[in-house]
Formats: sequence, structure tokens, C-alpha cells
Amino acid sequence: MNSNSKTDQESKPKLSKYFRILNLWRTALAWVSRFWADIRPGVEFRRGACWGCVVAAFAGAILAGWHMNTGFGLWVDLLFVLVVGALVILLSLAVVPLLLTIFRKLPRLATGLIIGCGVISPVLFIPAGLLGATIAIIQAPGFNRAKAKKKIITIGLLILSLAALIGQVVFPAYEGSLEGQTEAVLTSPPPNPLNAPNPSEPGDYGVRVIYYGTEGGNPRRPEYNNPTISTPTADASRFFKDFKGWRRKLREKYWGYGMDELPLNATVWLPDGPGPFPLALIVHGNHGMAEFSDPGYQYLGELLASRGFILASVDENFINSGLFHDPPKQQAVRGWLLLEHLKLWHGWSQDENNPFGVEIDFEQIALMGHSRGGEAAATAALFNKLSHYPDDAKIRFDYNFPIRSVVAIAPADGQYKPAGQWRVIEDVNYFTIQGANDADVFFFAGSYQWDRVRFTGSDWFKSELYIYRANHGQFNTVWGRRDFSYPLGWLLNVKPLLDPEDQRLIAKIYITAFLEATLQDRREYIPLFRDYRTIKDWLPETFYVNRYEDGEYKLVAGFDEDPNLITCSLPGGKIESTDLSIWREGRIPFRRGNREHNGVFLGWNRLNEEGEEDPEIRPAYSITLPDNAATDWNLTAESVLTFSIAALDEEAPLLKEKEEKKESEKNQKDEAAEEEKAEAPDFTVELELYDGTVAARPLSDFGNILPPLEVRFTKLAFLDSEFYQKDSEPVFQTISIPLSAFSGENGFDMGHLNAIRLQFNLTRAGVILLSEIGIE
Repeated sequence: MNSNSKTDQESKPKLSKYFRILNLWRTALAWVSRFWADIRPGVEFRRGACWGCVVAAFAGAILAGWHMNTGFGLWVDLLFVLVVGALVILLSLAVVPLLLTIFRKLPRLATGLIIGCGVISPVLFIPAGLLGATIAIIQAPGFNRAKAKKKIITIGLLILSLAALIGQVVFPAYEGSLEGQTEAVLTSPPPNPLNAPNPSEPGDYGVRVIYYGTEGGNPRRPEYNNPTISTPTADASRFFKDFKGWRRKLREKYWGYGMDELPLNATVWLPDGPGPFPLALIVHGNHGMAEFSDPGYQYLGELLASRGFILASVDENFINSGLFHDPPKQQAVRGWLLLEHLKLWHGWSQDENNPFGVEIDFEQIALMGHSRGGEAAATAALFNKLSHYPDDAKIRFDYNFPIRSVVAIAPADGQYKPAGQWRVIEDVNYFTIQGANDADVFFFAGSYQWDRVRFTGSDWFKSELYIYRANHGQFNTVWGRRDFSYPLGWLLNVKPLLDPEDQRLIAKIYITAFLEATLQDRREYIPLFRDYRTIKDWLPETFYVNRYEDGEYKLVAGFDEDPNLITCSLPGGKIESTDLSIWREGRIPFRRGNREHNGVFLGWNRLNEEGEEDPEIRPAYSITLPDNAATDWNLTAESVLTFSIAALDEEAPLLKEKEEKKESEKNQKDEAAEEEKAEAPDFTVELELYDGTVAARPLSDFGNILPPLEVRFTKLAFLDSEFYQKDSEPVFQTISIPLSAFSGENGFDMGHLNAIRLQFNLTRAGVILLSEIGIE
């Protein structure tokens, strides 16, 4: 009896607590019910929401049609989008009411209409529908008698939806911000200025423009439909054997021809003179096929022709994206078509009465390309020396033209791999130029190809130029500031970009100088490819990174030979280090992925646990050369030591760190170390002879290692981290040190050079990545 009473007494408080919670829940539900009854909209809410969504859908369809640009004409595009939109809404009106009839949850026709409009204009329909609904409520007869809370909420939602719509109009017009821009102070003394005329200045020749193309075969390109010179077509059907179905038929309907009769079209800028003149072909990359890309290099054509070059801008728009697809295998065909154009030029060059009226120097040829066209130029250089198409031996090649130079402007790489292998090209001069703010080809793909350019003689060179605040599209006047078409283009952060004319000025200087140096033997222009600072006064103000190598280059260490950290590329060479907190070899990263090529990562930190410099920490990295290497190479004071080097956005750990140090202390950033992290890495370069004699110079006497060039591609930070992943990537700067800088010290004899040593004694901490160390 007592036990039961005790149990009853214990259960009463629990039941009491339960009933209190239940009462509170009932009270809350009752309050919500009364509140909803006070503000509940009538049928006008539904009608207004429908009208708002219909307006949003119509606006979205108009925007989509305006930017679709299929090439069939604006009215056709608008009509197409409106018809598709109407069909979507009708389908939604049929399907959604049926589903709601089954589930009996929401008003059927209104819900179907709203969902259909949402499919057409997913961004606009919510605020537009809400705006329409609130306006309808306010205009309803009984709104003046509604309770204050309903009025407040309705007006608040109207303001909120109106603000959202205004924001969606303002956001695309907003260019972005300069947040996160890299800043650096360059302290290295500049080299001697270039002793040559500015190559971006017009030359002495007048300029003529003519067109060649397939007469009558280009209804969409009137300039090629009635060309100055008529050309045959090229049969690419063997490359497109798998291109079938409605996509092929629709493309043939649009262009008026199929892959078996592709036109050979080009705009040609000619010097007004007798010649002979070197020949350069340039080809655009992938863009909407209805917005023709080949006129976008007029600025280069006029300049080069005035300076004694023939430039032909090749039309390949017919294999660009459009009509809801990309033609398959078009990456390889882009390069093949360049060679088909060269076949025409070869015939004209053999004709004393050629239709151009000038003598063509067919021994001096350059191929140039932009984006996929940049990859196509390298592909053409490869195909030029092959007897068969690597992916199908039934397609025979017979070209072997004297192509001396390739220019790749923000090129793609790896979209076409011949026989599944990376493309290696030999014995051509190669120049690639890339913008750091390129939102399309967002890693330095041209540098990847640069690694795969090989020389078997000493007459060749390769160079690359990386430009901070340059994008992808401004190298072509048709493409512009936004590297994506709309609506994605509205998301891009274009505020930091260079002025379009400034970006094209850089291209004019470097491309013209490259052609002058390689096709007209103007070797006085070589220094600007080694170091942009020789022409700093000609260039727009931004950061530049140069990389250079020529046929006389001797590789000392390339870090790909084996996984052994103490061996180098020279058999018998030996690598040693002391007091480095980071020493590893591994893949060189891009912004996403890697080069499939190794470098060495070196980090040093001369601070102790208390944040003070420790004189006992002496970080160094040294390479001992094989016996007689200096003699075999005939090293003299005229030889040049080169480093291909990049700074990393990484902090070197302390070399001597107490094991018992707390995690919180590890995460604290020492003020001195933080200042050091912002400082450009610098170190002493030491050369040691066999007898132990040492000569030393700071690296910064010859060039600066730029910090990682950070880029914000979009207006929304989460999009950058999701798509681009990293805000910077290692870009290699070639720093060249003439051995004469050391030879003056105590009669230093380079023929007895034994070791190259990097002493990290000038900055307290840093992390660098070396791709190569070599000697010219």
C-alpha cells in the first residue's frame, strides 16, 4: 500500500508537467490560427501571384531569346523561346492540376501556372509572383478594412519583393569589387632598357584588306560569299563519321553545307609593297557560332601588315558551339583546317602572278590561335610533321610546311590528345600569353604545352607571359569583358580587369616582337621575352611574369628523373640540403589539377619558438655538378644561370618546434613571422669552385619572385571556391643570372664550377617552388 502511494505521488508531477506543455502548445496553435485569420489573403492573392509570375516568365523568355543568338535572327530566337515557354506553361497547367486533384492540397490552375512560369524564369518568378500578389491584395476592396497586422505584413512583403527585383536588375550591372587584389613592392633593380623600336607602333607599309573563300557557299557570311579570291572546300567528313542525326542536319540547314564541304575562308591584311613578306595565320577559339569571331583580330592584322607581315584571320565559326551542341572531334579539325589553308598559300607562293599581288615568303610561317585556336595552332604544328592522323590511319597527311613559330593566346590544352597522348611539338619557336583573370581557361594551360615543346637545335626559343588583371575575351574585340555568355556572365567580377585597349596593347607588343624575332631575325627583341622590365615603360601598369628557354639551355635539375631527392637531372650530380623545414618533390599544381610534371618544394623558417631569429638555423639547398660538367659545357662569363621559380601561398613551419607546445600556441601567428610572410622571398645564390672558392649574389639583384597573384573571378565568393577552388596558382618566373656577375670576384673561373647553392639567409621565412634550374 505504501509503495503504490509513493508511485502515485511521483507520477503526479510528471503528468502535471505534460499537461502544462500540452496547454502551451494548444495556446500557441490558437494564437497562430487567429493571427492567420487576421492576415489571410483572399483569392486576389492567387490572381496577383499568377500575373506576377506571367510577367516574370515573359521577361525571362525575352532575355533568353535576346541572348540566345542562334544565328537564325532575333525574331526567330524570340519566337522560339516564347513558343517553348508557352508549351511549358500549358504542360504545367495540365500536369500540376492533375496531381493536385489527386492530392487535393493547393489551387490547381494557379499552382500549375506558377510552376510553369517558375520553370521558364526560375530567378524572377518568386519575387515577381510575390510582388503581383501583394499588389493584388492592396488593390482588393476590403484591404482598407483589414487589421493593421495584415497591412503591415502585406506592405512589408511588397517592399521586400520589390527590393529583390531591383537587386536582380542591379546585380548584373554591378561590375564587382577589387577585394583580394595582390599588392607587392618590387625592389629588384631594373635591367637595361630594350634597344629596339616599340613593336606596337605602326610600320611604314600601307595596309590592304582582301577576302578569300568559297564563292556562293557562305550565305551567312557575305564577305566570303563574294570573295576577292575563290577557294575550294575541304572535306572533313572522315573526321566526323560519328556526327549524325538531327544535330548534323540542323547544322547543315543553318550553314547550307555539311562537313564534307567546309569552306576555306579568311580575311587577309597585306602590306602594300612588293615583298617578300612572312606569313602568319591566326584562328579564333570556341564562341557562339552565330557571333563571328574571326573579325576580332583586326587590330593585329592592321599592325602586322603595316610592319611587313601577311596576316590571315581564318574563319572556323562553322565548327563552333551552337544549335544546342558541339560538333564532336572538332578540336582536331581546327588544327587540320589551318594546314589546309597553308596548302592554299603554298600554291599561291609558287605562282609569280598570285592573286595577292605581293611576294609571299613561304619559308617564314607562323601559326597563331586564341583559346581552342591556340591549341589548334600547336596541333597543326604536330600534324604538319606526321604522315597520318594519329586517331585514324586512313586519313593521310602530306604537309611538311616550314612552320617556324607558334603563338598561343590563352590556349586550351588537352581537349584533343593525339592517340590519347599529350601533344609534344619539336623545333618551333613557341610563345604563349595568358591572363591571370581568365575565367574561361582559368589555369595556365599554355604553360602546360610550353613544357612539351622540345628543341633539337640551338636556333629556337620558347617564352610565356602571364598578365595580372587580363581576362580571356579582351584579346578578341568581338568577345569582350565577360568570359561567359549570359546569364553566367552576370556573375563574373570584371571590376579588376585591365582596360580592353591596354590588354590588346600588351598582345600587340609581344606578338609583333615575337614574329619580328623569329620570322625576320630581329634578335634585338629577345630580351623582352626574358624580362618584361626591359620594356616596362611601354606596358600598362600591372604584374607580369616571364618564362624563357632557348635551344642552348642545359638542364641541371628538373626533378622528374626519379623519386630520389638527392639526385638531379645530370648523371653524377648530387643534391644536399640543411635546415629546410620543407623539402619535397612532387607534382606542380595548377588552380585545379596539376602539370603531370614535378618540381621541388623548398621552405625555410629561421625563427625559433620565441619568434626570434636563430643564428644556428642556416637553411640551404645545393647542387654539386658532375665532374667536368663545366668544362664539357664550355662555361664562361657569358653563360647564364637560370631559375624557373614561383612563390607559394604557404607558411613554412618552424624547424625546431617543442613537442609539448600546445595546439593553441601553434595556431598563434607571431607578428614578425606574419610580416615576413608578406615579404617577397629572397635568397643568396652561391657558386663554388673545386678549390672551395665561393662567389655570392642576392637573387633580388636580378629579379623579383612575385607573390601568388590572387584572383576573385565571380561576385560571389562561394562560387569561386566551388568552381575555381583556388584563388591563385604557381606561375613560373625565369630569373636569369649572367655568370659574369660572379666572375669579377677574385678571378672566378667558371670552367672550374663545382656547385650551385641557394642560401636562404635574406628573408626569415618562405616557401618556393622550383620547376627547373639550368644553364645557357
